[in-house]
Amino acid sequence: MKSNMRLPENEVSVKAPWGNIAGLTWGSPSNPPVLLCHGKLDASSGFRPLVSLLPECFYYVAIDLPGNGRSDHFPRGVRYTVIDFVPTILKVVEHFKWDNFIYIGHSLGVPIGKFFNIAYPDYITRMVEIDPVPAHHTWPTTRQGIQDWFHDYYGFYDEKKYRKFNSGPETAPKYTREKAQQLMMETRGLTKEASNNVLERVLMPAGDSLYRFTYDQRMKEVTVLPFSGELLGKIYTTTTTPTFCVVAQGMIDVGCYIEVPFVMDEKAWPNGNYSYKIVDGGHDVHINNPGCMADDISKFILAEFKSKL
Repeated sequence: MKSNMRLPENEVSVKAPWGNIAGLTWGSPSNPPVLLCHGKLDASSGFRPLVSLLPECFYYVAIDLPGNGRSDHFPRGVRYTVIDFVPTILKVVEHFKWDNFIYIGHSLGVPIGKFFNIAYPDYITRMVEIDPVPAHHTWPTTRQGIQDWFHDYYGFYDEKKYRKFNSGPETAPKYTREKAQQLMMETRGLTKEASNNVLERVLMPAGDSLYRFTYDQRMKEVTVLPFSGELLGKIYTTTTTPTFCVVAQGMIDVGCYIEVPFVMDEKAWPNGNYSYKIVDGGHDVHINNPGCMADDISKFILAEFKSKL
């Protein structure tokens, strides 16, 4: 439990056929549930800064995706794909016996939620998307495009690459905690305070005061589906689920959303249930500066809560 949180923080453990799904909860389970799902090479604790600014009238559950944080990895030998993470959400929903819930995803957590919502409609009542870059990775829907997609992702089965991606955490490099933190700050652009929230769940002791990251190596190249921007638009914009998207200016600046103009075009969503906000910052702005989005997210999810009063 963290003293700097207004809500009590507790560990949660959910059993799945492949192992344990770990996570954190904040608040009372008698309140309406909000499920939070992080991106690749991250952990549930990365949501702590944001949750600390959100309304206290919800029950927040943030999970460590398989291969991340303190959750077990998927069985060795196969790739990780966006679709393979969808049953993780289902297992959490079944564990808590939720009839419905609000979903907040960041990065890779966004397409996982989107495809869960397609596969299991009517569970998610509102969706918050925080810089959903992986949801909008595009490929030309052509014969050549599919060929390129296959070799880019499924070169995984090359013998050398296969060994690398299927080696366990016991073979990962060792670092001092200070070096591990420096690497995280440099690669993700996190502040020291923000990196502390993530590091607590992604390091394991390796002896001699050294640590290893617990990440599954396969998380570095999670397979997305070979859809063009036009096709993604046809799939995503027809949702009946009210959706609020937070887009990081830093990712706009490097061209991440050029192929998917519907992300910043509310009129492209025929059901009139989509809104977005652009915020200053990089991909992990929700950890570095949650205050730039907390009020907007609070207003959006409270609209659902008030409808149930």
